[in-house]
Amino acid sequence: RKALFEAQSPEESECGSPKKKKQDPRRLLSTSAPASISGNNLLGNFEESVLNGRLEPASTVEGFTAEIGASGSFHPKHLTFPVTVFFYTLCENSNVATPYLSHINLGKKGYRVPDKGTIQLTLFNPLGTVVKMFVVMYDLSDMPPNSQTFLRQRTLYMPSDESDSHEDAQKWLRYLIHLRLASSKSGKIYLHTDVRMIIFRKSDLDTAADHESGKGFELRSFTCGPTNPKFS
Repeated sequence: RKALFEAQSPEESECGSPKKKKQDPRRLLSTSAPASISGNNLLGNFEESVLNGRLEPASTVEGFTAEIGASGSFHPKHLTFPVTVFFYTLCENSNVATPYLSHINLGKKGYRVPDKGTIQLTLFNPLGTVVKMFVVMYDLSDMPPNSQTFLRQRTLYMPSDESDSHEDAQKWLRYLIHLRLASSKSGKIYLHTDVRMIIFRKSDLDTAADHESGKGFELRSFTCGPTNPKFS
């Protein structure tokens, strides 16, 4: 099947023609999607399919917002962006949480960040309630000019005594944020193009299951990116 989120034409791209044209919200995600860093397990397949726009959403919701900030050698001004949310149906079982992808278009200018520090993004639902606060620590002080890379933070529900790299460990994706970064000719670093987040709202179910099993499960976050090469 043709990818649902097709590449934008110059007319539709914020970086292209100044013509104003109403976009189909399903076309916000281009096929120049985040690079894959997952294994070939089911979680990885779902993750990559959603991030790359290969799964058709059950519905699209407007009204979400996100506040982005950063800290390090300087503190850029916090900015608020509109967020488009795509809901997905995994199965007909109503007890299974419906995951959704949150997409932020950063526009032509992007968002400048320090070369080392912390990026904070807070996602709000249409009622203004906090859905999730992502805090991503990073160090791109070795990033050369005119290059690109990305950071992906996963929050997994998993045994407290297991590693995320342990293939046999039980783990379930609960939150994910994918950040693209680029450096200018002068070496300044920016979040660019877009930010993508996957949300599974199953925290109450996790707590109940953990209490019942007594096995010591918890939410744990892991941040990774490309390694060979680290920059492109």
